[in-house]
Amino acid sequence: MKTTLGLTLALLSLAASAQSRLGRQTSETFQQLAELTGSQSFALFASSLALSGNTLVIGTPAATPPDGCVACGVVYVYTAVNGDWTNLQLTATLTQSSGQSQGGFGGAVAISGNTVVVGGYDSSSELGAAYVYINPSGTVTENAELTTSVPGAPFDSISIDGNTIVAGSPLAPVGSERELGAAYVYVEPPDGWENMTETAELVANDESTECDFGNSVSISGSTVAVGAPRLGLAYVFVKPAHGWNGTQGQTAELMPSNGTKAAIFGISVSLSGDTVAVGAPEETVGTKQEVGAVYIFSEPSHGWPKTMTQTAELTAARGTAGSLMGYSVAISDGMLLAGAPYARSGQGVAYAFSEPPGGWQNEAAGKEIVAADGAPNNSFGDVVALGGGVLGVSAPYWPDGGLGPDGAVYVFGDTH
Repeated sequence: MKTTLGLTLALLSLAASAQSRLGRQTSETFQQLAELTGSQSFALFASSLALSGNTLVIGTPAATPPDGCVACGVVYVYTAVNGDWTNLQLTATLTQSSGQSQGGFGGAVAISGNTVVVGGYDSSSELGAAYVYINPSGTVTENAELTTSVPGAPFDSISIDGNTIVAGSPLAPVGSERELGAAYVYVEPPDGWENMTETAELVANDESTECDFGNSVSISGSTVAVGAPRLGLAYVFVKPAHGWNGTQGQTAELMPSNGTKAAIFGISVSLSGDTVAVGAPEETVGTKQEVGAVYIFSEPSHGWPKTMTQTAELTAARGTAGSLMGYSVAISDGMLLAGAPYARSGQGVAYAFSEPPGGWQNEAAGKEIVAADGAPNNSFGDVVALGGGVLGVSAPYWPDGGLGPDGAVYVFGDTH
């Protein structure tokens, strides 16, 4: 794999400190620390990203793995050597033991501690599948395969926190209803991960066919967030007192206060503690269409209500029509990162927001982050990842905008 590491260490020329609607300035300064690029054209390098500690995981669902299985998908695991993100080492190449072409392996990835999980599809059994890797090193296949108890659709979204994995399948059947969408919870057995079916199934009480429920999922502690962008809704599920089990309906339904469902609200969700971030990339801001917005929902002191509108709405201070900010979101420890992959003629921009001391509030702000070698139609910001002050941003159509894309992932650090 071709890599470009630590070659672009000049401080990015970022926009001046953005002003919030209340006048607050953001003070982060981000430096591009590394750039990783794919080696196989049209392999969909950087279709998914995950970041935890000193580890970066990159999904490439159309790549050909070392065994020659054409378009079977590969996931690459990089480690920052001694915590130095300018020195990234490829430590693992993940493949699936069944080796299925165009099964979507790597279209979704997640990591928690030393456990990596990859979304895909087991075509031999016609089951959505998630593949678990424990402390992977070298070229390896999965330690365990997690599937659904009935034939279904691929897992398009994945999230993990500790010993619990959530997988979203927006075209999964629910009962006799086809393509209703579901999210599946898997809890690690006492003796470790093993081949298994779901521990619990999460469904929305008011979902309908082809609503894309499960298009996005996120888990933090005992709480799960699931997006249904065709409904323009997101849902919160809280683990019952008796634990995850059976089929469970939502605890809360999240929606924007303007009631607009055409903004594909829910195409991206991210959960950190008691705070949910939901992207609405086709949101109109003022008179500008499809500028995009991210909505923040903070759990009230008395717990999640049955229905809830946002705590705050975040928009870009200099957002332009058609930018689609919120197409991707990541939130962690009071920082939020939102991708706007169609900004600047499709070159793309990512926006970083920090939670004010008094909690999230409406803001037209965000620190602009761009690629040092960005070009039109690279779609920088298509996927974002965040952890420990380190930012990961994908540009799947780097370098030429789709004519023969290799794809790229950029790593940034906060130098403030």
